[in-house]
Amino acid sequence: MNHALDTTCKVLVENLPDGVCCCSTEGIIQYANKSLASLFGLSTQQDLSGISMFTFIHSDYRILMEEFFDRMINKEHSLPAIQVQVSTGDEDRRWMEMRWIDIPSDVGVFLVVSDLTSYRTLQDELLLQALTDELTGLYNRRGFKMMADQELKHSHRLKAEVVLLSIDIDTFKQINDTFGHDEGDRVLRMVSRTLESSFRSSDIIGRWGGDEFLVLALDAPSGTVDLLIQRFRQALSDICQRQGLPCTIAVTIGSACSDAKCALSLEQLIQEADRAMYANKRR
Repeated sequence: MNHALDTTCKVLVENLPDGVCCCSTEGIIQYANKSLASLFGLSTQQDLSGISMFTFIHSDYRILMEEFFDRMINKEHSLPAIQVQVSTGDEDRRWMEMRWIDIPSDVGVFLVVSDLTSYRTLQDELLLQALTDELTGLYNRRGFKMMADQELKHSHRLKAEVVLLSIDIDTFKQINDTFGHDEGDRVLRMVSRTLESSFRSSDIIGRWGGDEFLVLALDAPSGTVDLLIQRFRQALSDICQRQGLPCTIAVTIGSACSDAKCALSLEQLIQEADRAMYANKRR
């Protein structure tokens, strides 16, 4: 009966959809089931025998995996699972969960490996939807705040200068009232595309609400503000002429700067840029 049960357990492990492996304390794979070989892009489980588990971990996650392995060896239960990216050949990267199974053994450590790629992809798509403005494709208010806060903190650590622009479309209500909301939406999309083409991909651009947009230009000295504004205005004028719009798109822009001498928070930058923008409107 025990032998039959042992045989059944082996067959079960061999046919699990998740990968299962036993590694030495140095990370060398001593046993792997068929699913693990498939997850790692190999034909048979024999192809894994004698290979280090760290071989498959993407370099961005190698240190995390090494620390996780040390905890397994030392029987520290504080973090029983981690999520890492695995390189499976042809530069393909897949998300995997590595879960430690604490089985008493002097052979090594046991892992169950699950493919999370589809889940992480869906998670990323849902997060993008939550942070993106549906009409323009730019960051919405929540997305802009999250991304800009992160990049601003990084700039502060590097003592780099940044510029924040507050951009408001003039007479937007009249455009909606005169030509209809479809034309108003077209104007918003056109301004959005022009912003994306006028600034670097590393800059953070968002629709702050209604007809107001914000741009956080990274590593941008304060002396470049006029150049940034002029370049955007020229690009907007050019695209309006090419598209043959029935109305002229004019914008009012205010700016604020942060540098090593005066490291402003995102909220302070927005307030200062808004004040400058409204002051420009009154002129």
